[in-house]
Amino acid sequence: MSEFRRRNMFRVAGMYAVVGWLILQVIAVLTPALHLPDWVDTFFAVAIIGGFPLALLLAWAFEITPEGVKRTESLEGEQAMRDKVGRRLDIGILVSLVAVAGLIIFTRSPDRANANLEPSIAVMAFADLSVEQNQEYFSDGISEELLNQLAQVPELSVAGRTSSFSFKGKETDLKEIGQILEVDHILEGSVRKSGDRIRVTAQLIKTEDGFHLWSENYDRKLDDIFAVQDEISTAIIKELMPRILGDKEEVAQAKRTDVGAYELYLSAQKKASLGSFGGYAAATKDLDKALDIDADYVPALAWRGYYELMMSDSPGAVGNIPAEEALENAKVWIDNAMSLDPTSADALFAKAGLFSFSFDKEDRRSAETFYELALEARPTFPLARNDLGYLYSELGRIDEAVEQYKLVLSHDPGHSDANNNLLTIYRHRNEQEKAKALIDRWKQISPENGTPLGYEAAFARDSGALAETIDIRRRAIALDPTNQRTQRDKFRDYLNIGEFDIDLPENLNYLQDDALLFQGLKAEALEVARTQVEARPDFPGWQAAYASTLYLAGAFDELVEYYDSTWGSLENLQRAFNRPPYLTFALPLIAADHPDGKRMVDATRLRVNQERGWGRDNVGLDLREAKLLILEGKNEEAMSMVESAFFKGTRDLYMVIDPGYAPLYEMPRYQAFKQKLTEAINLERAKINLPPMELPKPL
Repeated sequence: MSEFRRRNMFRVAGMYAVVGWLILQVIAVLTPALHLPDWVDTFFAVAIIGGFPLALLLAWAFEITPEGVKRTESLEGEQAMRDKVGRRLDIGILVSLVAVAGLIIFTRSPDRANANLEPSIAVMAFADLSVEQNQEYFSDGISEELLNQLAQVPELSVAGRTSSFSFKGKETDLKEIGQILEVDHILEGSVRKSGDRIRVTAQLIKTEDGFHLWSENYDRKLDDIFAVQDEISTAIIKELMPRILGDKEEVAQAKRTDVGAYELYLSAQKKASLGSFGGYAAATKDLDKALDIDADYVPALAWRGYYELMMSDSPGAVGNIPAEEALENAKVWIDNAMSLDPTSADALFAKAGLFSFSFDKEDRRSAETFYELALEARPTFPLARNDLGYLYSELGRIDEAVEQYKLVLSHDPGHSDANNNLLTIYRHRNEQEKAKALIDRWKQISPENGTPLGYEAAFARDSGALAETIDIRRRAIALDPTNQRTQRDKFRDYLNIGEFDIDLPENLNYLQDDALLFQGLKAEALEVARTQVEARPDFPGWQAAYASTLYLAGAFDELVEYYDSTWGSLENLQRAFNRPPYLTFALPLIAADHPDGKRMVDATRLRVNQERGWGRDNVGLDLREAKLLILEGKNEEAMSMVESAFFKGTRDLYMVIDPGYAPLYEMPRYQAFKQKLTEAINLERAKINLPPMELPKPL
């Protein structure tokens, strides 16, 4: 043993073992990264093991000295030299052990673990290779169903449909798609349908280098489409995360139904993805046909009810079906879906939607439970998570809402609703840099979508750039002429710049009241408002519009009478509206010595303080607080708030006809403000070749 120690045999063996292990770890990392053949690992392992005896033999026969390699026998008696060489070997071993420890820590760090445990994938829209090229809805539907199946695997990060499908028909490089969507794998394929036969081709690709990890062709009868979906999703999980499946043969089965009903369901989903009234209307026709074939097909029932809600004229919807009628109709389909499968994510989501569209505030609060249940059933359900965020916003839980929207966008950065809602919060908080970054990313993913331009227009309007606002809005409408919100905002833009004599489509006739009031046509405006509310006396939208017209027209007696007969108390008003119009009623009720007048002022102060606490900082809130300060007898502070709002960019013409500002009219500061407002608006009008205007007169 002493001879082994004298010849540093143990030190050399330790050094060799540590360095050999390190080399094998490096090879294990480089082999898959460089797509090297499997025998490379084996070659190095055999070489290192085989070299071990040779290293020991050389250590016995030779030693490394400052003068070079010498035979051990020639160093007899040079103990100091041996000690020095031994210390160097000790240092080498120590450094190698540190390297080993560092590699172990690195490979087991949380970030590395997460990177290995959470692969990511985007499911692209499958190509339609049918001869007639008329099966796009079917190929898109297959893609979306595969996406939904894969999204049910918690350990797999799946990009959302909106973002994945935004690259459809574009020659975008896979690496660029991976960077935009932040995924490391892509599933793409094609569908060819002919008669009762179908051929589905699928391939799994690494975005970093375009390497094909897996591909397969499925030639089946059309009735087997559900089994094909199951096989594809299972194969992908086996390729990306074999440890997840274990001994299981499949991931999550696609919902079964008659294939004819399924085709109609996929067609409906394709049409509804437009998010327009026409799209939803066409989708409901397909779903009605699907339900004629399979009356118990839960996804079709659930979405039939939800689309009915989206075709209503409720806030957040896009149609013109009276909300009362839509709620009654939708309840039948949704309750039927819930009775058939109370665990269905689709049915739970639709039930939450039914509550959230309710006129009753307590019903709206109940929606939270069903959104959460839907997300438990399908954790990556972007529409459910978005709508839960919207509910949080309505309840004043703004930070929680932001968290939900960001979660949606982390998987689906092109998701329209989540982008809309998060941008609204950024606008309320005047967080322009965050908003710009979000708008730019949205435009990059969906350049054909006019909605991001709509937000650019809104920020331009907030800054006082009214001519630029109209130009941006025109470009948004050119991209999406059927968007009801953009059309509405276009008419508001013209009102803001002083163009009041405009033709309004029937679905925007609620703007007609304001256009008439700006022209001084008080009697005509009141007649329009009365006609609207008489046609639908229980619809909150028309109730608020009627009350606003009465307020702006100075018809205080009629407004107080309407308040008493319709609500009768502050509590009932709060129950009816998500955002009760306190300032519409406060001044008329105070003028009538109504006991609720002061309570309206207090409720407004509470709401304004809440919104400030939520981080809101925008001119709309400034002007509400200005009117509140006037009601509190603080005219000078109110005037300062008006001036501040003007310098921030507001060009709000309602300030000159709103009776709430009347106590400021004779103040020299207010007269100076009016002059500046006139000059600012006429400067914008000149930019689009409109003649100068005078401000509207108070009513």
